[in-house]
Amino acid sequence: MTALLGEPTFCVCWHVASDQGRVAHVQPSGLVTGADAATLGISLVRDGECWRLCAEPRREVVIDAVEATLPAALGEATALYLNGYNSWTDSVERSPRDRMRNFSVPRVAIRHWVLDASGDYRFVEEDERPGHQHGFTYGYLRRDGEVALVGSLGEDTGMTLIREDLPAEALLVSKEPPAAPVAAGVRRCLLGLAIVCAGSVGEAVERWLALCGVCALPCSPLVGYTSWYRHYTDISEQCLLHDLNALADCLGSFELGERRPTFQVDDGYTRVGDWLHPDGEKFPHGLSPVAAAARERGLMPGIWVAPFVCERKSQLFSAHPDWLLHDEKGELVVTGSHWSGHVALDTRNPEVRDYVARVMATLTGEWGFSLLKCDFLYAACMVPHGGMNRGQLMADALDLLRQSAVSGTWFDLCGVPVGSALGRTEFCRIGCDVGLDWDGPAYMRGTGRERVSTKNSLANTRGRAHLDGRAFRCDPDVFFLRPDVRLTDEQRSELLEADSTLGGVLFTSDDMSLWDTDQRALFSRALG
Repeated sequence: MTALLGEPTFCVCWHVASDQGRVAHVQPSGLVTGADAATLGISLVRDGECWRLCAEPRREVVIDAVEATLPAALGEATALYLNGYNSWTDSVERSPRDRMRNFSVPRVAIRHWVLDASGDYRFVEEDERPGHQHGFTYGYLRRDGEVALVGSLGEDTGMTLIREDLPAEALLVSKEPPAAPVAAGVRRCLLGLAIVCAGSVGEAVERWLALCGVCALPCSPLVGYTSWYRHYTDISEQCLLHDLNALADCLGSFELGERRPTFQVDDGYTRVGDWLHPDGEKFPHGLSPVAAAARERGLMPGIWVAPFVCERKSQLFSAHPDWLLHDEKGELVVTGSHWSGHVALDTRNPEVRDYVARVMATLTGEWGFSLLKCDFLYAACMVPHGGMNRGQLMADALDLLRQSAVSGTWFDLCGVPVGSALGRTEFCRIGCDVGLDWDGPAYMRGTGRERVSTKNSLANTRGRAHLDGRAFRCDPDVFFLRPDVRLTDEQRSELLEADSTLGGVLFTSDDMSLWDTDQRALFSRALG
């Protein structure tokens, strides 16, 4: 029996400004070959399970591509796991002989509904051949009681793409190169990899995260309510206070253990982007009374926000066109078709940064919310700009949120590249949105790997369960016990059990005052 993963070989494509491109090849022994490789000052350092490819150029150079090739016993593996790009992207064990299934709808539909924004479709070339799957940040092969994992040692300097090549029996790892030239005499790590062998997935992931210096931030698991799947955007102070009291009354009759009771206000309190101006008809007294009412009933108040996007009908979109992110062609970076359509803010613009910081400080300080569910975060890293690549932009944007909120605020990140969230948040969504049925209508099933689907969300809860308590507490989205959701009793029980045992957030959007004896008994069993 051969090892599941072999030693990597490396390749760096680079050039001196206004000069022709060059290539350096690096063997596991550290031997470097290639035209004028000495100018690049390339070196390979191995420390146990870690490999670091570094450059210290003699002249200013531009790094065009950084790649590693790992021999992989794909033909002998029972399963292959490659982590999906976004928190919504499907991420489950598959056969190495499987193929990546993306869109099966016309391109005109993709463009019209902006179906390609939340995934990696705009910057990863699709390859739907069997045995040519891909993912980001980490992946593993499993064979019987053996697991071999390859993972990035950090995404802050650039995102890491992992491709399967079944015919070549290899995994191809590509590191996003620096967006700016590397100055002469500056030492830069171009690619850091960990290759870990263990007996179980959990052991391999735990070892890899330790090598990265990543650990879960301290927090208690949550139990409670979010308004989204009950009201969607049709919320008001009156209806939220009803649901808040229903939650408090219901939870008061259960033993919650370490779980912290939480009430979360979701989307609908203002136009997306106009966070500091709540709808005056829906919330005549603002949002502070809702947060205060939650605290009075012993609940932690939480609120939803999408800090890096704005919709076209928002005041912000009209008042600050210079805050909007544009691509190389000068066109707005469109991030989705929800609401009136939404676009990305330029998170490197000082005025945008000041605005985002004020929003975070207001929600957590003046309004009194202790949990921030931050959504559509991928908008911060849609295109490299401002001298930063995608990984740098996402890390910078997440740090801005943390630094701007009141100390002690807990975060639940959503719509975020998972590799960027590791160790940076108390909670993180690890699957797509659930729906009010099992798998959505047939015509929606070809709309990408991030589509709304209870079936897919449940699969991701299981597929990424190895991150729970190691990188953050996993948020599997909500469960339903109410009768108007088109799930069978078996599906409801399956969803509730997975949410309660594999994650750290146990939320519903049911009116808990309407639960009958049987529903309350199911919930009680889930609490353990």
